[in-house]
Amino acid sequence: MNKKDLKLIIGCMIFALLAWGIYFVIGQNHQGDKGIVEYREKEILEFDLNKNDIYVVEGTYGLVRIEVKDGEFHVFDVDCPNHDFEQMGWINKDSLFPIVCLPNEIIIYSSAK
Repeated sequence: MNKKDLKLIIGCMIFALLAWGIYFVIGQNHQGDKGIVEYREKEILEFDLNKNDIYVVEGTYGLVRIEVKDGEFHVFDVDCPNHDFEQMGWINKDSLFPIVCLPNEIIIYSSAK
């Protein structure tokens, strides 16, 4: 193997790494970032984390309102006795923890991972 062949191989490897990097960083435009709402272990709603909106679902105890804003979501104005659901704050696509409302039997989580 001469120097010209070695330069060609190194150039191809650099090009492949750059192409992979561009695909990974730019090509993954987060279109798959979804939030999932489950009621009694069944999916009842799927929402886009990249679209600001408000959703209302019904649980065992009453209505649950979900706000999606800037790639995050949280629960507000819940019909349940303790309102712990509302205290859980904003969840983003990288969060490992769901929002859980036991009285309403509702679980909300990100499926982006």
